Amino acid sequence: MAAEPTATMEPMDVETPAPKGKEEPKEPETVMEKIVDNLGVMPDFTHLSLSDPFHLKKRESNWYTELRAGTVTFLTMAYILPVNANLLGIVIPYKDDILVATAAAACIGCLLMGILSNFPFGLAPGMGVNAYFTFTIVLQYGIPWQDALTAVFFSGLFFLILSLVGLRTFIVKILPRGVQIAVGSGIGLFLCFIGLQGSQGMALVVANPATLVQLNTPLTVEGNYDASKMWLSVVVLILTATMLALKVPGAPLVGIVFGTLVAWSECWARKDDSAFNYPIGACNPMQNATELADAGCFCYAPDKFAETANIKNTANVFNWGAVKDPGFWVSVFTLLYTDILDSTGTFYAVAKRAGFTDSKGNLPKGNANMAFAADAIATIIGSCLGTSTVTTYAESASGVVDGGRTGLTAITVGLWFAIAIPFAPLLSEIPPLASGPILCIVGALMQKHINEIEWGDVEEALPAFATLVLIPYTYNIAYGIIGGTFFWIIMQILLMPVRLIKKEDPFIKFKILFGIEPKAEPAVLKETAEVEESAPPPADS
Repeated sequence: MAAEPTATMEPMDVETPAPKGKEEPKEPETVMEKIVDNLGVMPDFTHLSLSDPFHLKKRESNWYTELRAGTVTFLTMAYILPVNANLLGIVIPYKDDILVATAAAACIGCLLMGILSNFPFGLAPGMGVNAYFTFTIVLQYGIPWQDALTAVFFSGLFFLILSLVGLRTFIVKILPRGVQIAVGSGIGLFLCFIGLQGSQGMALVVANPATLVQLNTPLTVEGNYDASKMWLSVVVLILTATMLALKVPGAPLVGIVFGTLVAWSECWARKDDSAFNYPIGACNPMQNATELADAGCFCYAPDKFAETANIKNTANVFNWGAVKDPGFWVSVFTLLYTDILDSTGTFYAVAKRAGFTDSKGNLPKGNANMAFAADAIATIIGSCLGTSTVTTYAESASGVVDGGRTGLTAITVGLWFAIAIPFAPLLSEIPPLASGPILCIVGALMQKHINEIEWGDVEEALPAFATLVLIPYTYNIAYGIIGGTFFWIIMQILLMPVRLIKKEDPFIKFKILFGIEPKAEPAVLKETAEVEESAPPPADS
């Protein structure tokens, strides 16, 4: 009696025919088809379906988890509301308008991100690029702030073009493998560094003229007025980490809410005598009320629930005559490449943390370009409203860690920013001591893939390490990517003569980088041919 055929008995190379009525996806054949396929210029909107909206079932998520993750992401990003207004307010004398523009641009960017790409990424005016806008373009170059906003508009426009034709996706693919992996870990260290500082975090690290940074000592309340904030931050950190270990849903959100309520309650109760006064290093209990006011001391607590918001002075203030100034275009292209590298690095790192990349580290085709386009459109709209470049935030990883896997997370972040427009007085008072510990935890969790770097391979390890350390040490994601990539390129160029002497392909690493299969060496081909000739003829079937 013959045995019935099983799946294991079928040849490995036999293709299963496609079901009737359905066609197998056609593999690209011509060079042009391969280019289009690699660039991923064809959008993918399959998540906009009624059967499985936003691929909740496919990505094993649910509405509640996405809403909670979006809330966590928003709370870790909420500091941008007062920070961006204060920073741009140095050169734009309309802080209230800037705050509304910040929230509105972030809202639109997040909604576009969720709807177009189905990625759980939050967007807002970027830290670092807003400092470049203020201190370099306006104060150093002497360009009026209206012209600077015009430069942001043009950079966003070029950004959109590069996104739609797929060149930004191409940039991700041509980064050396070690650099690609190191970007995520580098951003994690960057987030942790931000979270440890006083202005946006736990106040454990302060500046030192000799060593650049040091521990904020002493750690006793009697000797250091900032110790109270530091210890409450540590409590939030330990509480959140413990809940994560116990797999408590929404652990980061619980930690942020706990720290915020403690700080608010203490500030309302003690007012000028609060133990949680900011800024770091400027306040101490020996100062009287006048001295505290002169030092700009304050504690985080809302004094109003909401207020009417509008933009009167920063919307649509473009100066098109600025295009005649060569310095204007230097600003445009500096903003452009900085945003490309910053957002690309963040995209890759957060997507990898969420499990969206394939075995080769590629982002999903058709989704990546739409995500980049959402980023670019948000920058264009933000410049029209009166804020600097909008970019994808590394803090999005906090929502991913909390379970966010679809565009609903991004949409939730956008809705929170919409709510923040009238409720900015309430939401902008989340103290750094509550959000800083979450950034540190997220930074630690982003080290997950660092062991994938081939540390035994110097050609991969050293450029990866350069990327890893330059991101936090230069306080700039773009500089880390540039440093690591150029390190790799220079090494490969210097190794070319050695490879030629050894009769090896001098471009082998570049070919691998661009996905070109290297040809076998002549010696290998000859050896293979000799083996085939000496092999016995196949037996007759």
